[in-house]
Amino acid sequence: MKHMIRKSMAALLILSAAGFLVTVARGQHGTPLFTARHRHVSGNWSDDPETAALVRGTVSAAASSALTAAGAALDAHGAACTTFATATESIGSLSRFIQSQNGDVSRESALLQANAFWKYSLKYNVPLDLIVAVANTESHFRPEARSPAGAAGVMQVMWKVHAGLLQANGIMTEEDLHDPEMGIAAGSLLLSRYLKAYGDTKAALGRYYGGSATVYWNRISRNLAKVKNAKVVAAF
Repeated sequence: MKHMIRKSMAALLILSAAGFLVTVARGQHGTPLFTARHRHVSGNWSDDPETAALVRGTVSAAASSALTAAGAALDAHGAACTTFATATESIGSLSRFIQSQNGDVSRESALLQANAFWKYSLKYNVPLDLIVAVANTESHFRPEARSPAGAAGVMQVMWKVHAGLLQANGIMTEEDLHDPEMGIAAGSLLLSRYLKAYGDTKAALGRYYGGSATVYWNRISRNLAKVKNAKVVAAF
């Protein structure tokens, strides 16, 4: 039951942890980290309807779990404290990992990306280490990346192929793919759909890549190993 409570509260605590990290960073820099375009992390998360809905759902699940367990209130409090500390450490660790892979990524962008990886891993139920490995493989964590074929952003999503699906999920223009959060949201959404459709990670990655599943899996595997060796993905 403790594990269930921790899992259901993870989204709320991760967002709180991200806010904490941003507050600390602001104190060090003296200026806001993110522009208005990146308000989902630097501002009040409740102003973002999508994030607020995610949080309401996780809090509701946590409450439901707590009510079905004897003494769950105390257990939930302990789990919340543990998970908050873990989430804060994990977002910070993931942002440092991103910078270790690409020294040209700013600290601000790395923090924004780390929070987005956590958020959309939870929202779309995609393994966190997998989407981080895909991002490293596809763009080396560069939001401005664009391929000759037109793939854009951190996750190198093809707008001309997926425009309808992306617009239905709030990503309205091709330029949005260069926004770190929206680009990660787009890639995570596609991976989630392919994982459900194929029921196999290698096959899903082949569909995402649009080429040889074996070749792409070999590339992804190398970056998965980097994520695992860096121990930046905590288990809730």
